[in-house]
Amino acid sequence: MHLLSSQLCLLNSPPVLAAANDHPSFYDVTPKERSPRCVTSNFQTEDLYEKLLRGKTLVFRNARILTMRGREILDKHDVLVRDGIVEAVTLTGQALPDGATIVDATGKTLLPGLSDVHGHPFVANCAKAFAGLVEDGGDGSAYVLPYDLQMFLQLACGVTQLDVMAGCPDTLWMRDAIRDGTLIGPRMTVGSPLIDGYPPLHAANMSYLVGDIEGGIRAGEEVVTRGFDFAKPYSNLGAEAFEGLMRACDRNGIRAVGHVPRAVGVEAAIRRGQRGIAHCAELFYNKEGAARSDRDRRDRLIDLLVSSGTWLHATVSVHQRMDWICNGGKFYPPDDDYLNPLFRAIWDENAPLIQSWRKQPNPIYRDAYNLTRMWTDAVRRSGAKVLTGTDFSTPHLVEGFSLHEELQRLVDDCGFDPHEALIACTRTAAEYHGEDAKEGTIVPGATARLLLLNGNPLADIRATRNVDAVFVGQNLLRTDAIRTGLGRVRAAYAAMPPARQKLPDNHVYIRRDET
Repeated sequence: MHLLSSQLCLLNSPPVLAAANDHPSFYDVTPKERSPRCVTSNFQTEDLYEKLLRGKTLVFRNARILTMRGREILDKHDVLVRDGIVEAVTLTGQALPDGATIVDATGKTLLPGLSDVHGHPFVANCAKAFAGLVEDGGDGSAYVLPYDLQMFLQLACGVTQLDVMAGCPDTLWMRDAIRDGTLIGPRMTVGSPLIDGYPPLHAANMSYLVGDIEGGIRAGEEVVTRGFDFAKPYSNLGAEAFEGLMRACDRNGIRAVGHVPRAVGVEAAIRRGQRGIAHCAELFYNKEGAARSDRDRRDRLIDLLVSSGTWLHATVSVHQRMDWICNGGKFYPPDDDYLNPLFRAIWDENAPLIQSWRKQPNPIYRDAYNLTRMWTDAVRRSGAKVLTGTDFSTPHLVEGFSLHEELQRLVDDCGFDPHEALIACTRTAAEYHGEDAKEGTIVPGATARLLLLNGNPLADIRATRNVDAVFVGQNLLRTDAIRTGLGRVRAAYAAMPPARQKLPDNHVYIRRDET
């Protein structure tokens, strides 16, 4: 969402920015209270899940198991789960506990649930930021899918871990409601609002705006006070403000994961302690010409990624979208049946926003997809940590479904074999989140966040789309319920008002090289 739209316009810009030289140390108009959307939980989806009683056993019987412990594959095995934990992994044919719930996994593949470490759920605060781009958009709330349906979409696609990369009170509520069981969804980690400088690259209601070192410290303290899991530095954050933010992160023991501030640069950001890079393209965006693909610089940066233990969100699919937007050509998004109608209007290639972009293409996106493929493959070969993130809801990237496309692009275009891509999406992601070494695998004692697929993703990574069942917490979601729930998503979108894009009166075209 932010990678494109943040470069296009300033929405809800604070009046204080009218004076170009009057930049406050810290400016914050992000919401402090959750929206009314957080009052109810599973009213749209509760009947879709089979709830296992405590003490009862669930058995996935006769599966092909990708344990994610190395490249181990166990054929014709059972996985026994009790109270949300993998209790045993045994050869099929052994006696099973009385009264067990059985899932027949014959001819199917069982693996740990998948992780999207870079997402933007379309909650009420995001809708408000985008509402000015459609006629009669109001506060955008008419285009917000109920939160339990949003979480269902993730689980229906096998996503059992989701990192929110621009948090707000609503996403904090979702995280906590899932933890306490009042909302069913993937395990969530929620980052801060965008911590940006002047001019900000996105709506002020989604950003902390910082003008100096003291403001950076204040922003870092707000991240902790408000309960976010990590800080997200953003592109126009100044060097002194970045230093202040990092001091606060160091003091509070929180991670900085986000864009690389242009005023800081990749090497300096990593050396100062930014331990997560939110897009592979951040490694070359701020360079021009041959420097964007310079091999010596690439090798030097990759060595630094490895030695510092810095994590990289590949977000390959979003850069394919940049190629489409900048260069035109036919594009057939695979999952548009589940695209929010507001985004369908905004991201239509004949709509004003895309047309204005094509008339003045931003040079940072020049050859971005080919460069992203090259850099991602080089990082993979180095042994540095590559994670699977998608940046939904960037143009035509649909929550949940976008992760399947990301896996396919990693395999088809970035040198990953299917097992490598799946390890990045499971075991490596669990390591990233600081979990026990058993997590992200299928071994006794591991948390049972499980995905059952029709087909074998090692033979064809596209098989990740063929979800048969998902298990999280004490909740089992089977294929018939998935089909029913997806129908409810389509019906909810069909009931939303028609959306027609406009460019608002306060539209300002931003070229990143001009800020």
